[in-house]
Amino acid sequence: MAAITPHSSPPQTGDQLDRPRFAIGHVSLSAADVEKLARFYVEIGMRPVMTTGRMAIIELLGGTHIVLSSGPAGGQELDLIVDDIDETRGIVAAAGGAPGEVRQGSPHSTFVATDPEGNRLTIHSTHAIGTV
Repeated sequence: MAAITPHSSPPQTGDQLDRPRFAIGHVSLSAADVEKLARFYVEIGMRPVMTTGRMAIIELLGGTHIVLSSGPAGGQELDLIVDDIDETRGIVAAAGGAPGEVRQGSPHSTFVATDPEGNRLTIHSTHAIGTV
């Protein structure tokens, strides 16, 4: 297999050096109770942006927005990374997320939890390289 070469772009300096071009802007989840699900995600550490009753937007580190909209519950999955997996497991447990045990691994440790709508949350210790 041939080596992958970085994209061609204007020279970057400082924090922009080797920074990926893309980030995820929005992830969509449907929920039977949008406000309850939004409260859960805010309680475990996401930032509220807006709520209208039938839709809510919450923000992740790095600016990705999760758009919650009224619809069928459960069966969806979020794969997340955090800096402190043990602390996060405790926060998710206190919020009612029913987390499993942390499995130690390489490159990251992981636990699985469930949000109030029955969606699967797979939460890993961070694997980011440099500033993101």
